[in-house]
Amino acid sequence: MQNVVFAGRLAADPQVTDDFGKAVFRLLENRGRDAAGAERVVGVNCVSWARGLNERVIAEGLAIGCEVVVVGAFVDNRYQARDGGERTAKELLVNRLTVLDWASDQMADARAEAA
Repeated sequence: MQNVVFAGRLAADPQVTDDFGKAVFRLLENRGRDAAGAERVVGVNCVSWARGLNERVIAEGLAIGCEVVVVGAFVDNRYQARDGGERTAKELLVNRLTVLDWASDQMADARAEAA
């Protein structure tokens, strides 16, 4: 499997299972502008199966807007949709995660601006 590096900001708060066995989050990366001048934003769904990472980093320190760098491999996930049809989705399986902007830093910045 080839590893890829993806840097972006969380589109929403991560979803972590109660036992911390699985964490899912979506990253968005701005890729400049297209020919018409509209922003090009690329999104990727990320999945982590590392219980320690999920409990101590993702659940505790990440929230919408946090910036991270993920190293991982793309995998195809097959599932059955609500309409009964079978679908395939590409997901980035997290091998390494580096946090560039913590949720606590964002809260501190917001409090400083409000004061």
